[in-house]
Amino acid sequence: MRKSLTMKHVTLTAAIFFSFSLIIGCGGNGGDLPKQISGTWQRTAAEGNIEINLVTEPKTLKLDGQSYTATIEKIDTGANSVHLKVDTGDGHTEEWTIRQIWDDNGTDFSLGFIRNGSQEKLKLVAHS
Repeated sequence: MRKSLTMKHVTLTAAIFFSFSLIIGCGGNGGDLPKQISGTWQRTAAEGNIEINLVTEPKTLKLDGQSYTATIEKIDTGANSVHLKVDTGDGHTEEWTIRQIWDDNGTDFSLGFIRNGSQEKLKLVAHS
């Protein structure tokens, strides 16, 4: 009886430790997500690069030679995405989403860039 109680205790302790580690690991990434995706990214669906600055004020995205001011609306750590409200410069705002897409071994990522109902993949040129 004493031995099975000890094994249950060890198993429960390990499960709690694992859960706590998972929560800390996922929660810590959310604040760094804007920093991780800030930089210069090569477009795959069109010519040129996109410069993303979500770290310093004003937060901006430079696309096709035009700079857009952005506000972070939501950081979704579960989906590795940042939802932005972007001022299009003509008095309107749009919701744009940038999502990390990790490779199979989890060491590198590209970005999924969604705006105006279209999505394209971005590859890193340089971090800011």
